[in-house]
Order: sequence, then C-alpha cells, then structure tokens
Amino acid sequence: MPMPLIRFLAALLLIAVLATPVLKAKSAEPNDHLVIADAVGDYGPLAPLAHHRNGPGYVYTSYVFDTLVGQDPEGRAIPDLAQSWQVSADGMLWNIMMDEKARWHDGLPVTANDVVFTISYLRRHPYLFASVANIGETEVLSDTSLRISLKRPDPDFLSSLLQSLPLLPRHIYRDQEIPGRFVAPRASIGSGPYRLVSYDKVQGRYLLERNASYHLGRSKYRRLAIVRMAPDPAIQAMRAGKVDIIPNLPIARIADVRAAGFGVETANSNHPVRLVFNSRGAFKERMLRHALAYAIDRQAIVDIAFQGAAVIAETGYFQNGSPWRASGNTPSYSHAPETAVKLLRDCGWTRSAHGAWSRDGVPVRLKFIVGNSFLAVATVVSDQLAAFGIRTDLQVLENAAVQDRLRGGNYDLTILSSSTMGGPNGIGRRVLSNSWRSDQFRDENGAMSTLLKEQERTIDPERRQDLLQQFQALYAQELPAYMLANPIWATAHTNRVSPRYLPNGIAIGIPMALHKSMLME
Repeated sequence: MPMPLIRFLAALLLIAVLATPVLKAKSAEPNDHLVIADAVGDYGPLAPLAHHRNGPGYVYTSYVFDTLVGQDPEGRAIPDLAQSWQVSADGMLWNIMMDEKARWHDGLPVTANDVVFTISYLRRHPYLFASVANIGETEVLSDTSLRISLKRPDPDFLSSLLQSLPLLPRHIYRDQEIPGRFVAPRASIGSGPYRLVSYDKVQGRYLLERNASYHLGRSKYRRLAIVRMAPDPAIQAMRAGKVDIIPNLPIARIADVRAAGFGVETANSNHPVRLVFNSRGAFKERMLRHALAYAIDRQAIVDIAFQGAAVIAETGYFQNGSPWRASGNTPSYSHAPETAVKLLRDCGWTRSAHGAWSRDGVPVRLKFIVGNSFLAVATVVSDQLAAFGIRTDLQVLENAAVQDRLRGGNYDLTILSSSTMGGPNGIGRRVLSNSWRSDQFRDENGAMSTLLKEQERTIDPERRQDLLQQFQALYAQELPAYMLANPIWATAHTNRVSPRYLPNGIAIGIPMALHKSMLME
C-alpha cells in the first residue's frame, strides 16, 4: 500500500477518538481530500444492486456509477454518459447518443451495448430506484448510439430512468446471477468521478480516489472518505480540520456549528409525517377524517414531538418547494375543536357530560398502531385526542407487526412517512395501493385514480400540471391522510465544499445535500 494512502487512513483512525476541540488547521493541500462524517456509516458495497435500499446508499454509490443523464447544481437535466438525446413527438421513442470519452474504471469504453445490457439485466434483477418495466425494445445503432422504445408514454422517463438508473459494465456483470451477493472489488467498477479503493463494513468506512480519466472533467478532491461518526464527535473533528461534511446534522446543533464559523444548509425534507386513516374501515366517512384533523393541533406536534425541527406540512400532498405544488388555497384544517365537535355530531356521534365521545351508544376507542420511530408523534396525537374526548389504544409494535396489521386493515389510525418528491408517477402507489406504506385510500368514485392515471400518460407539461393541481385539491378535500409535519434536515460543511439540497431531490427525489456535482471543479 502506498505510504501517502497509509498516512491518510491513519489520520482517519484518529478522527473517531477525538475528544476535545482544537482550532481548525489549514491544510497544506486544500483539495487533497474530503471527509464526510456519516452517523450510520455502513450502507453496503458501493454497487447498484448491493448497496442498502435507502437514499444514502444510492447517493454514495452515485459517486462511483454514472447515469445516462445527470443533474446540475439546480437539479436540471444535463448530459452525463449520454451526450445528447432526442424524443419523438408522441414520447414513445428515445434516441440516445453516448459520450465517446466515457470509460469504465478499468479503462474499457462505455458503449451502447452496456446500456442495453443494463436494461435487460434489470428485467431479471429489479432495482429499487429505477424500473425498466415500461421499456419495450432496445436497439443498438452503433457503439455510441441506441434507441429505446416505450410501451406507453411516460412524462417522467427522463427523471425516473435516464437520470436515476446507474449503468452496469456488461463485461463484469454478465456472468453474475446473484448481484446482491456480488461484493468483490470488481462489483464497484463504474464510470463515475470516483473509484472505490476500500470498504470496511465493520468500521463503516469508505475510501474513494479521483478518477483521473473521468469524461466530464476533473473532480475537486483527490481522495474522498466516508466515515462513521456521531454528530457531536463529528463537530469536534470539523473544528480540528478533520471533517468537511456532516449530513443529517441535528437541528439543536445548528447554532453551535454556525458559531464555529462553518456553513449549514437546511431544507424541508418533503418526507412529511402523516396521520393515516383507515378509510376502508372506521374512517370511511370523509367528515370523520375532517373532524379528527380539526381536533389536532399540528403546531403543538411540531413544537413537542419535533422540538421545532419541522414545519407544519401542506395538506394537499405536495409540499412547499415541489414543482408540482399549486399556489392556490387548499384547506389547512387549522386547529378548531368547535368545528370538530360539529362534524362529529353531524356524523351521529354523541358526547357525554364529561366530554367522552360515543358512536351508536358505544364509547369510541380507536386502534392506533405505530412503529417505534413515530412514538413521539403518536403520543402527542393520542394525548390531544384524549383531551378532546376520543380514547385511543396506542400500540407501539415492531415494524414487521405494524406492516402485518396495516396489510390486514386491523387498525384505525397509524403514522407513516414517505417522500413526496421526484416524479409524480409513483403517487398512485403511495396513496391508492394495498401496500402497507400506502394511504390505502378507498377511492369510491375513482376520481383520484382517474386524475393520477391521466397525468401518468400526459406528455403536455401544462396539461399535466393542471391535472396534478386538481389532484392536489382533491387530496386535501378527501384527506386520505392528514399531513402533520414536514421535518427539517440540515447538513454542516466547511468552506472547502458547497453541498446543497436540490429543489426536487437527487434522482428520484432523494432529499440529501450531497449530490456529486459538489465534488466537481
């Protein structure tokens, strides 16, 4: 192992045992290396079909593997492995010209054959972050050009596939029948701005080196390290000049970090925490869903459960900052107990002299199930409903038990969270499907389903925007789930790097400030 690399790894070992802050040292080589201190650290091998099934695993892998279409620092589509692309008027045919300069890390050229192979391979080995199900035929026109035909028009094809699907080298993956177990160093040979040098699963550490022959130019930092470190030790290490980025910085630490002279980027996560009603069970009546919404004080949830590290969420599904959100007024269901009382009485509920609610002569007692991660929010909601006269049986269950109960419809209320970012074609799955993650909304008249299906095949941007605005209004009116709070996420950084949250997230909508554009000169 080269001595400079040994010295660099030794320096990383010192980070974990840093105990007291010291003045930030000025590096003799300001762009020699960049260190990301991640509280989790281990996201699996940096290979598309082996990394952990979460946003950070995808983002860190994107430093090693490129997509056909990239994103600039504003999130706009730009060439990556594809130098240019053309789409037919009906949106069904895509002609793609590859960048002739692109090379895999082992020196072989990236060709149209690699693209066709990747699509074929993922038909047999589906990838969580990009589906190839809508691709019909693929045709190699030359080493640097290909044609992709779709089964149906897809207005999200550029963002959901071309911009999100990492290409695999055919010469490496064609013989791999179980890619999830392919963890040899060769599995991480990509075409991105960095190549993986080492991965320590136990320590939660990655070391990457600059790809000197990267087709899009020179990356800023010769080496990039991702190390497992809790936020407080990471802040100390940042003061000592040993750490450059702290993703997922606790909101309570923002003031300290800024006082130390470092930057902090913040953004709404647009993964709102929502109260899901069983609209196929106890909450079939829309008026009941409205009543509970008026009975809940969302500002108190933000203040108590999130300690201010969130904002009140938007009720019409799309959150602030989404390019699909309409600026028109949608009902906010601001805390109004008197309105909730009237609605419940209109639904036939009765209230005792002590304020307790009954339905058909039976005291109301709602089955409220949550996973442990949502206990704080659920406790505040349960306490508020109890104060309003609605009793809940709040049960905190293991994730597997929660999923079973949700699939079986054995609940009245639950708390969930999922992304509202990225292309809108996944909304139907998140709102109407039978998935345990979904609102499982009982769309009796089919109005919501009709809007979502039409926008999925509408390639006219203005028409699609109109359809999604109609959906936004309908979601707020029907209230499949009541969006409670939109958590705020923060990333700390030194002046050597400029992370930023993209308006609609990375790739399919991952709300991290670590897009690889920050690594490029």
